[in-house]
Amino acid sequence: MPNDYDAIVIGSGLGGLTAGALFAHAGHRVLVLEQNDSFGGAATTYHRGAMTIEASLHETAGPRATSDPKGEIFEALDLYQDIELVPVGDFQEVRCPLIGAPLVIPHGIDALRERLTERFPHEAGPIRRFLKRVGSTQSAIQFLMEKHDSLWWLAHSAELPFRLWPVLRDMRSSVSQVLERYFGGNEAIKFALAANLPYYADDPDQMWWLIYAVAQGGFIQGGGNYIKGGSQVLSDKLVDRIREGGGEALSGQTAVEILLGGQGEVSGVRYRPRAGGENVVAHAPVVFANASPHAVENMLPSAERDSFMAPYRGKPLSTSLVSITLGLNRRPSELGLSAYSTMIIPEWMERLSDFKHGAGLFAEMPSGRLPALGVCDYSRIDSGLIDGELFPVSIAGADRLTNWDGLSDADYHSKKNAWLDTVIGRLDEEWPGFAGAVVQSDMATARTMHHFLNTPGGAVYGFAPNVPEQSLLSGPPRTPKTSIKGLWLASSYAGMGGFSGAIGSGGWAAKAALHEFV
Repeated sequence: MPNDYDAIVIGSGLGGLTAGALFAHAGHRVLVLEQNDSFGGAATTYHRGAMTIEASLHETAGPRATSDPKGEIFEALDLYQDIELVPVGDFQEVRCPLIGAPLVIPHGIDALRERLTERFPHEAGPIRRFLKRVGSTQSAIQFLMEKHDSLWWLAHSAELPFRLWPVLRDMRSSVSQVLERYFGGNEAIKFALAANLPYYADDPDQMWWLIYAVAQGGFIQGGGNYIKGGSQVLSDKLVDRIREGGGEALSGQTAVEILLGGQGEVSGVRYRPRAGGENVVAHAPVVFANASPHAVENMLPSAERDSFMAPYRGKPLSTSLVSITLGLNRRPSELGLSAYSTMIIPEWMERLSDFKHGAGLFAEMPSGRLPALGVCDYSRIDSGLIDGELFPVSIAGADRLTNWDGLSDADYHSKKNAWLDTVIGRLDEEWPGFAGAVVQSDMATARTMHHFLNTPGGAVYGFAPNVPEQSLLSGPPRTPKTSIKGLWLASSYAGMGGFSGAIGSGGWAAKAALHEFV
């Protein structure tokens, strides 16, 4: 077929595939270029021996949840018919010495209020007011996302301050600040409400409350879901939509240059096949970059790099993760695991702010301290990941690329194995017999994320979701538009990070490109 396309997608993570699928759905021919052997980026499921490994997804808010960007996109691409969303039940179980006995966090505002009030009866009033604040913030964000023309907004201008007040009052509030206002020095209830913080960020003193309220509120209100068969199922279906629209998706192809026309507009992409041979040029007036701006910069002509990077320079990157998958020869429930998702808060964490010290622990060999760990038992639901009699359990914790810098391959693997043994030992303390049931293991670090995803610092959520320093304009750019005409950022770096954020960024990029060029 001719090497001319309507759009080219560089990278096949969820943002790029979403943008490409929506563009193809609108009747345009799309080319996807992926440097790895499989599509999906972090949204991948793969095998190590007999063990099935989910690379990223523990759970995601339902696409029909309030303010979740997946809903509109799933409807537009008719994905509900091909993807089965399995409810995970209770949101999570929190195991924290300050809390006492394990605390199960249900979904649903009313159910959560009752559960927390049972455990913290003296905080009944603050609990009720706090959860009301979460709900009102969600409603305000949803109101902002509604589609209305300028006349509608003008007609309703008198009510806007009241409808948007939950957003306006917390425009510069952190998670720590809001929790402090409601619960003061009660660190136990703070851990109960924010135990899974490492899934978003590693510092509650810096994390923007509005992002937390939308993300955490979505889980609390609508519950969590897992894509049966793993996140790879979604990635593959998005690739199918692109091919069904007459496009192509090629793996083992590395984009090396974004080509510009005489007016500085996008004209195509030069890419290198892994199989060898000369570079190939594909032409298109639109390019969706499913990558970090730092990676895109190196593909642009030198004269365009400074202006392109200007909105991104100095923006702090998100945390990275350690991700461990353990294959057990027994069902985890037989060992005492009673929840799909469990957060283990270590004894040394006495204040919510201590989360910020967890990611740096992997800089040294194990010495007794561990970060907070998220444990996911895929056998608790019909996940589609159980292969024979091997039951996968996933463990995640905050990490940094600097923890693994400068190590030889031998030292890296030695240190990684030492940490793997330490984590397994900790889980055995929590659930006696756990270590003896582990028959296979795999561990990915921030170094793995950096290498496989080509992301600076191993950042897995794009830019850090920090409180804007001065105004919204001083925060991370939340737009797919770039300084190059026809070049759109379709990755977590243009959105709010995470599974839904990456999909949302792809949706925004496709809409913007369709509006401007079609």
